[in-house]
Amino acid sequence: IASVFLFFKKDDQIKEKSFIENKKTVEVKLFSPQQFSKKIKLSGFTEASRIVLIKAQVDGKISTKQFEKGFAYKAGEQILLINPEDKVAKVKEMDALLNQRKKEYEVAESLYKKGFRSEVKLSQSRTNFENALALFEKSQVELNHTKVSIPFDSIIEDSYVELGDYLKKGDIIAKIVDLDPLFINTNINEKEINSIKLDQKAQVKIRNKNLIGKVNYISKTSDPNTRNFKIQVTVQNKDNKIFSGLSSEIRIFANPQDAFFIPSSLVTLNNTGKIGLKVIENGKVHFRAINILSDTGLGYWIQFEKKVDNTGILIITQGQDFTVDGEYVNIIKNND
Repeated sequence: IASVFLFFKKDDQIKEKSFIENKKTVEVKLFSPQQFSKKIKLSGFTEASRIVLIKAQVDGKISTKQFEKGFAYKAGEQILLINPEDKVAKVKEMDALLNQRKKEYEVAESLYKKGFRSEVKLSQSRTNFENALALFEKSQVELNHTKVSIPFDSIIEDSYVELGDYLKKGDIIAKIVDLDPLFINTNINEKEINSIKLDQKAQVKIRNKNLIGKVNYISKTSDPNTRNFKIQVTVQNKDNKIFSGLSSEIRIFANPQDAFFIPSSLVTLNNTGKIGLKVIENGKVHFRAINILSDTGLGYWIQFEKKVDNTGILIITQGQDFTVDGEYVNIIKNND
């Protein structure tokens, strides 16, 4: 019996030795996660941050015109004067009426205190005084409105009046545009909208000029036809050299996340057509499904569908085509 047992024991040792010697040898490399920011490329067009129509706020004849279309003007700079003569006369008239009503109110108040004037009469005098004050202030406002000024730094895009024209309240005088800052409008699909945040940095290329901007608007609803969301990027344009309506290229970097950068040659398919990598875990070959985040041309940024060790993972770099899932192999590490 002892000799039979010895025979079987030696036979098992031979099989085990044969199994070890027949294991395939593959080359592996340790890949560790790195911080990766996905680059989102979009196309859009420039737009003025503000477009305003300046309108007349009082009736009158234009006595001076101090602007030309196509030129830039500073905030507060006067560009037009509507003849103020009748407005000046109105202010004087209302000032005189106000003084009269004020004296009448002061007399009524004095007589009321002495008991010679009723409270009703005093109230009427106060009302007359307050009405006169309101008319005086209104006349001053109308006088001030004869001077038309630029509300903010801008360029006069178009002019609708000439010297000597008679304006009515509400008539358009000029169209002004603000090109600093400049907006770039674009659309983004529903898969990438969650990668965009307000104030996120963006690279913008307009013709041959490269600019740095930031996201200042993200729509909360998508277009019902395209399912795209509107976003807006703002850039500085202090010299006003970039115009509204130009085609633009936008690159936005998503928030950094852990990912692996691998050569594209390592990617393979399993029997079901799933894309992934062959890795070594506990001496065995395992197929790990992946998601490709970006193709740089030199390789892929990927994430594994299932969580892996943050310290890294051994990926087969040579011999993966000759192995099967679950197979034990000999490994040669190469981290050059």
